[in-house]
Amino acid sequence: MASLRDIKNRIKSVQSTQKITKAMEMIAASKMKKAQAQALKGRPYLKKLMEIIADLIYVSEPPLSHPLLQPKEKVKKAGYIFMTANRGLCGGFNTNVIKTMLEILREKNDTEEIVITVGKKGRQAMERIGKKVLADFEKLGDKPSYIDTLGISKVVLDDFLAGKLDEVYMVYNHFYSTMTQKPTVVKLLPLDLNKDLAKPKMKRDYIFEPNKEKLLNELLTRYIETIVYQTVLESAASEHSARMMAMRQASDNANEIVSTLTLHFNKARQAKITTGILEIVAGS
Repeated sequence: MASLRDIKNRIKSVQSTQKITKAMEMIAASKMKKAQAQALKGRPYLKKLMEIIADLIYVSEPPLSHPLLQPKEKVKKAGYIFMTANRGLCGGFNTNVIKTMLEILREKNDTEEIVITVGKKGRQAMERIGKKVLADFEKLGDKPSYIDTLGISKVVLDDFLAGKLDEVYMVYNHFYSTMTQKPTVVKLLPLDLNKDLAKPKMKRDYIFEPNKEKLLNELLTRYIETIVYQTVLESAASEHSARMMAMRQASDNANEIVSTLTLHFNKARQAKITTGILEIVAGS
């Protein structure tokens, strides 16, 4: 049986760990609120931008076309923007999305997968299985800005337009709520715009300056950059939420351990006192 000193030291150790997890929980909660507000704020803008592009395409007769909208006849190379965290201690956040990415890579088909990682954990996972990474973006920080994510969209846009990639997907944790973040795979390129977003009844003769083709090119580029940025925000909000919940669970577990150890300590102390009294009585 452990001595009183050992139990007391164990209680102090657990209490010290609990202070750390509690502090990490508070920091993650603060970051989560900001990231969550930023992610939710960007969704209406992205939806409206998609509606504007759909209106521009289908208001013309015939509808406008663009290389970013044209699916390839045969997909030989598919690019994956793989988003994880730079750190651990966030529950199943990294594990779940890495598992999703590995399942994609295990599928037996004729398509070559090209991976672009956002986050250190994703790059390390690819290195462990010997998968070459086209580009790595792990220094976005806890508060990524629109400018910080332009490099990601530029890589996939340039390679897609150059014919080096036939399709591009994003693999990340989508933010649903503080309690729920799910690994998600979303097709980025070629863009698949829903024709229902356009408003055919509101067709008018517009005068565009610059011309419609150049305007469409600018809008499509902005849309790709925006959706990549929005996805990074969704992943960041999911990460902070998962870390907050993981640290809260760790704090609760530490509290239970302290309660159990305190009970053992009191029992051991009482047993020691009882033994001492019995020895005194026996000696007298």
